[in-house]
Amino acid sequence: MDKVRDKRVCGIILAFLLSAVFVAISLSVNTMINGTPWFVFSSCMRVAFGVLILILAKKIYGRSAKEVFCFRNSRQAFIAASGFLMYFIYCIVMFGVGIKSMTGLSAGIFFSRILLQQLTTGFYEEIHYRLLMCEGYRFTKGGALRKIGYALISSVLFASIHILGGWNTGRFLQTGAMGFAFAVIYLSSGNILLPMILHFVYDILANLNGFIEWNFSAPFNFLNGITEIMLAAMFLISFIILIRKDNVPSALSSAEG
Repeated sequence: MDKVRDKRVCGIILAFLLSAVFVAISLSVNTMINGTPWFVFSSCMRVAFGVLILILAKKIYGRSAKEVFCFRNSRQAFIAASGFLMYFIYCIVMFGVGIKSMTGLSAGIFFSRILLQQLTTGFYEEIHYRLLMCEGYRFTKGGALRKIGYALISSVLFASIHILGGWNTGRFLQTGAMGFAFAVIYLSSGNILLPMILHFVYDILANLNGFIEWNFSAPFNFLNGITEIMLAAMFLISFIILIRKDNVPSALSSAEG
């Protein structure tokens, strides 16, 4: 019971429980509806869970919605985002070089899946897997090892949620590396808005992928062939940034001061 009340770990415990509930509802409803209605329902559910987590964050950590959505420590946040921004620019270049045409994308699917669902996904997943899971770090004595621990737990759960349909090593490593990069931004700056925005714009590209016909030119094949290298570079840059000395004071150090 003490663990449940411990601000250092209760967010992690709740994140695992809420993930199980979210997945259970999603899998049940998805057997009954699909297409545009499913994407709209999924988006509404993400908003509902996100609001619930904001309420929990206020109760557990004392963070109001106004504080959460403040674009705080913007310089530190953008520096911490260096690894992901490098990878995102690489993805944009690869898309620009490789896209031949786009097929099968209706207006309804574009609005419900590409825009609405990805906007609510950026909101919900960052609130869930970064704010709820990583804010407990502020209530520790700090240190690189603790930061690494929070970032890894967040990224592993985040990656696991994305392979529920079946084990896929490549997808697990990709989503895990991205989750780690987003966790680094939050742990380094306390800024959740930047990860939300970056998550949203990346997910637009990722979800358009299924509607794109590629030209498979030599430049595209080269860029596509170094995806794992770019992911590794993103992870390494994020890791180096993470283990730097804390610039954001913890709740404990603030109280002691």
